Amino acid sequence: MTFIGDFCLRQNLFKWPAVNQEPVMNLKLRLAQRQDISQLVAVERSAAQLFRQQAELQHLAEGEVMSPQQHADFIDRQREWVMVNPTEQIVGFIAVLPFPYSWHIAELSVATHWQRQGVGKRLIEEVAEQARRQGVQRLTLTTFEHVAWNAPYYQRLGFRRVATAQLDTQLQHLLAQEAGQSFAASSRCAMEFTLS
Repeated sequence: MTFIGDFCLRQNLFKWPAVNQEPVMNLKLRLAQRQDISQLVAVERSAAQLFRQQAELQHLAEGEVMSPQQHADFIDRQREWVMVNPTEQIVGFIAVLPFPYSWHIAELSVATHWQRQGVGKRLIEEVAEQARRQGVQRLTLTTFEHVAWNAPYYQRLGFRRVATAQLDTQLQHLLAQEAGQSFAASSRCAMEFTLS
């Protein structure tokens, strides 16, 4: 989860079943649209509930998520994709910031009842393929170093940690922003996935 939002959704606008009954193969990827924004905020809020499992990070379950305006900005630039079920309910999304030669994953969120079913992996694979077709050389992200569904998860998908000495300007800037949001520098890391 990347912390770039300044909006905190306190309402539960969408109700998901406690256990997913739909097969993942019925999901499809599409570009996010402005009418999706309320669902996108709700999905990120749902995904954040996983932080309740980490004593030192429980506050993130009620913390800020991306604002509607931030989603609108990604959508207008065609840099946010959603995974939807056959009834167009969003089960996950990914938003990227384009940099020269790389796309940075600003946010990847999967609704609680769809987690651990390959939705996040599919989102990353689909966006990686689109990036590859556009000549992008790598995907990057910043994440928690020791949270099981953060750095260790991305490492299983083929991402590798970027050593501090090898951080480019964009990653240095993003990590500095996160440190400015009261995240200990030692708790966060940058990772990359080479596309070529």
